[in-house]
Amino acid sequence: MSPRNLQDVPLATWQWRDSLIRLILTAIIFTWGVLLEVCGEQPNYSPELQYLMSFGSFIVAIILGALAQATLAHMFSYVQGYFLLKSHGIPLHAIMSGEQTPGRILAACLTIFKYKKSGTEDYKEQKYGKFYQIFLYTSTLIVYFASVGVGGYAASELGTSYVYYSSPIKWVQVPTIPNDELRVSLNNAFLPKDFLSGISSIQYNSLARWVQKTAATNKEVAFLPITLNNIKDALDGSNLKDGLLKWKVEAKYDNVNMQYITAQCDVDPNPSCNAEQFIQQETIIYTKASKDNKTLLWDMCNLPGKTGSIRLVCSITLKGGVFPSTTIVYPENLPRGEQLAEILLRKDEMRDLNELRDEMFNIMEKVLTRPTYNVNNDIISSNVLQQLLNQWNCEARNVTCAQELGTAAAIRYFGARLEAANIMYPVDNFINVNEWIEKSGSTGSLTVTHKVCIGGSNPILTIGLMIFIPSIMIVIELLPLLFSKNKAWWLASDIGFKHIALLRSTAKSGINLPECTDRPNEITNSHTAVRFNVKPENDYFGLEEV
Repeated sequence: MSPRNLQDVPLATWQWRDSLIRLILTAIIFTWGVLLEVCGEQPNYSPELQYLMSFGSFIVAIILGALAQATLAHMFSYVQGYFLLKSHGIPLHAIMSGEQTPGRILAACLTIFKYKKSGTEDYKEQKYGKFYQIFLYTSTLIVYFASVGVGGYAASELGTSYVYYSSPIKWVQVPTIPNDELRVSLNNAFLPKDFLSGISSIQYNSLARWVQKTAATNKEVAFLPITLNNIKDALDGSNLKDGLLKWKVEAKYDNVNMQYITAQCDVDPNPSCNAEQFIQQETIIYTKASKDNKTLLWDMCNLPGKTGSIRLVCSITLKGGVFPSTTIVYPENLPRGEQLAEILLRKDEMRDLNELRDEMFNIMEKVLTRPTYNVNNDIISSNVLQQLLNQWNCEARNVTCAQELGTAAAIRYFGARLEAANIMYPVDNFINVNEWIEKSGSTGSLTVTHKVCIGGSNPILTIGLMIFIPSIMIVIELLPLLFSKNKAWWLASDIGFKHIALLRSTAKSGINLPECTDRPNEITNSHTAVRFNVKPENDYFGLEEV
């Protein structure tokens, strides 16, 4: 039954209720941000907390989608209600009632654009009205997509690990172009066992790392050369609880030099083995190096399993290149697997470090030809050869098998020598490492993240970004309810939100609604414009033809 006067018209309760629901959803999202902040500050955690983080993120994503959709529907109903109160109204077929979607709003824009009112109305005034309507409809969509886009970006940030601490760092690397200082370190990499305990320890540790890098007889290795940094100083200022047991520490180097090494081994089945070696029935390996041919030679006599004797002649390829960013994960101190894979993919773009390789072969030849040289006193050589024999499972004259094992051994031998020289470089040349790093122009960043909790670097700020647009829209949508005494505004917006309101408004207006067989998004050439009558006759409030 139609109300007798405007004051008797009941309030559109959805306008209060839905705004309150969105306010509650916003409060839930904000509470989630506070929980992330609290979680990230705690170093102690249980495995169950990880499931809570995943479940909470899933719920927040659903809430964010519901909030964006509800904001779109509510805002569009007000925009449509505003035009229904204007004197020129809107085309009947452009009225969208119920939950709106971007597609339906675009369909309404196209209907308004195609609409041409018959009569004597000024064309310029009609054109201006159409432009104004389409502009506000489009602005509604822009706000919606902005809300979804910003919310999606914020959600992705919240999905990353909680950043407990971050700090800029500096770093340095040993030069790759040989100079007098580098030659000293390259020579010291060949010092015999127990010459100095510190050097022996460096040689052992370097070889151990290269044994790991050449596991499964890798034929090529991508690696980060020894890089000195001030990470320890940065960590001292972080006030980490429980050391690094509860935290994940990563260092990112900007524009850092990465290197690549591989070897190619040829097999000669006729090595220089004398008759006495065959009589002794033990495996003997002679190591030689040629600075002219840039090759490493191993004469392997009386191989295990009576598989004969061979000579391995291995050449080394060493390359280097600057990469924009490389991340080191502690305590492994290794780059991420995907970054090492990128080096292997881009190896052809890297420059050859022939000067460094040639200098290594030059020193290698001098050392191996010394009368006092004893392979048993050479930590790297003796261990590499012993590992080569332990892995030897090649049948007689199986060239491919011998090449694979020889390639891995050559890479291991050369890489361990180079790493040992890089480690000894500052000590050999009396370089103050702290001053060297401080004067360096190479920079990066240190990041300490929680191993379980998520939230990014600032969860509260990210949550604020996520709910900023929906919160602004809630305030704007409440203004007509709080300050407008004209209830016709509420009824006009009610038509754009509820199907029952649209039907009630047209019950006594004589307006023919589209047939039920019409598709919801079908655009027709409507010649009927309607508006909400603000000066009712016969106590009727609702739509009327303009």
